[in-house]
Amino acid sequence: MKKIIFSICIFIFSLSVQAQYLCDPADTRLVITGVLKWQDPTVSSFSDDNRKDQELFDLLSSTGIPDSSKTLLLDHESTLDKMTNTIRRQMKACTENSTFVFYYAGHGSKIGSSYYFCNYDMGNQVTTMFNVETLYDLAVKHFKGKRIILMADCCYSGSLLAVGKKIADLGKEVIVLTSATSSNISTGNWTFTQTLLDDLRGDVFADTDANGLVSLSETAAEIKQAMKYREYQLNGFETYGIEPEKIFIGKCAMQTNRIMKSDGKIQPKNYVYAYAEGKWRTARVMTVASSTYTCQFYNYSEKEDVDLSAGKVREVYFPVYTKDQKIEVLWEGKYYPSTITAIDDAFMYIHYDGYDTSYDEWVMYDRIKTGKEISKNILWQGKWYPGLILEKKDTMNFVTYVGDAHTWDEWVGNSRVK
Repeated sequence: MKKIIFSICIFIFSLSVQAQYLCDPADTRLVITGVLKWQDPTVSSFSDDNRKDQELFDLLSSTGIPDSSKTLLLDHESTLDKMTNTIRRQMKACTENSTFVFYYAGHGSKIGSSYYFCNYDMGNQVTTMFNVETLYDLAVKHFKGKRIILMADCCYSGSLLAVGKKIADLGKEVIVLTSATSSNISTGNWTFTQTLLDDLRGDVFADTDANGLVSLSETAAEIKQAMKYREYQLNGFETYGIEPEKIFIGKCAMQTNRIMKSDGKIQPKNYVYAYAEGKWRTARVMTVASSTYTCQFYNYSEKEDVDLSAGKVREVYFPVYTKDQKIEVLWEGKYYPSTITAIDDAFMYIHYDGYDTSYDEWVMYDRIKTGKEISKNILWQGKWYPGLILEKKDTMNFVTYVGDAHTWDEWVGNSRVK
């Protein structure tokens, strides 16, 4: 195993090229809140090792935002009153051309038709929780600036999309980036924020048009891919009043140590399943040299680069079913009859038959049963394991191993099925 450090150019708000910039640091107001531990000991906490909310604050601070214009509230500092009052104060301080940036990491909650970010001192009553709509209410009363950027890394973080639309209706430019949609929970990993950090620093993989700059639209695409492959999760992104492909947030430095593969299907930048430490896990290919792949794993808040042979790296495949198809969907340990009502890439928007539409959500195939699965035994490294054929194509079968993570799912020939 080894760590690979790439040469990067630190994120800059104002770029030297003729292009729109995300913010002017001298006229930006920043509020970052992160809650990994709560006053109520029954609320599940997260590790604060290498926490990314702090890293994001430090990175944005390095652009030159004045101390009085930025606030970091972590854990016990993120009380309901302090979050509300800090947002109000920074919004009120905005001038005509100001940008206000808000970010939250922690737990998100949906209660009835309302959404909440879980402040440190929340109790059992919704009145003790930070209602996401508070951001709109404060903007109506106090924000006189030009642009608002809303970001969140938590369950139901996509609730910010509706808030952003309402703020845009006030005549403001709005950018919303979230780890999940308003209908979905989010994983406990830092994948969303880590990818955002990478792009702010000018990750060359994000620079798909190779112009040396990472645009907002390229960042959104990078985050969508990272959440899809690493977390099986659909994220949220929307802009109002701006052209995201013309807003640049990071400048790439030359990175000659990423070696492109001249043949074969797996290239640097591809997400793959990689076999390391006795299991298949999602990774991203960083370099390819001869028959060796350098794969990058995310371990909660740490990156780890591992060199693997070609036989330990394989492509990822996600089955996608059809609109209006009747299926069953796993929810809290039980399958429910459902209908696919929309499709976005590898994600299927489903309605639970007989239930209110407030339960509708985006899912991937790993939570779906079509009723067409075929029980078989699958040969893997000389032993037979119980599995299911999910899809067939000529002499190949896409299988899942019963009881194992879906990162083990693969295409196998008929000789490996009985």
